Amino acid sequence: MPLAPTEARLQPDPLGGLDDVSLGDAVRRARRDRRLSLQTVADGVGISTGLLSQIERGISSPSVRNLRAICEVIGIPFMSLFEAAPSADRENGLIVRSGHRRTVDFGDRGMVKSFLTAHDEGSLQVMEIVIEPGGGSGDESYSHEGEECGVVLCGEAELFVDEDSYRLREGDSFHFESKRPHRFRNIGQDICKIMWVTTPPVW
Repeated sequence: MPLAPTEARLQPDPLGGLDDVSLGDAVRRARRDRRLSLQTVADGVGISTGLLSQIERGISSPSVRNLRAICEVIGIPFMSLFEAAPSADRENGLIVRSGHRRTVDFGDRGMVKSFLTAHDEGSLQVMEIVIEPGGGSGDESYSHEGEECGVVLCGEAELFVDEDSYRLREGDSFHFESKRPHRFRNIGQDICKIMWVTTPPVW
């Protein structure tokens, strides 16, 4: 399933060879080790808590100035973030830690995608999609090359493929060719979670 054009790939961080996810993880661990809140560090640096959260989750690249300021507020040497590189590099491209996923929030669509695959250079892409009641992919169906399948982890969803609609509940799964027009939405009263797989990865 395609992502909006503004949802760009994470790029390697130019600082010390750490990518954004590994660097953000190092910042988060340092902050938590010192029991500092997001608000406290963000206020000390002069940035929003939202931006600091994005840096920690690896979806925003910090400037050198902001990164030095973050280290100063937390109380750690600037270079200590990069000393974690060997361990981070060992997992890079292989492991995605819970809470450190690449995440895209679709805002008014009431949908958040978390990527479970460590990179998008292979032949498949795995996501956990969390949909608020009434949220979904939008009113217009879309199509692209490839295949996709998934399973409803909790809640209820309505999947449209071609002109047909299917009501899906927890444990129900689906599989179709992506060239068939499709869309989906949460039709329940609670959050719906779907494990969604596409091949090849689509951006």
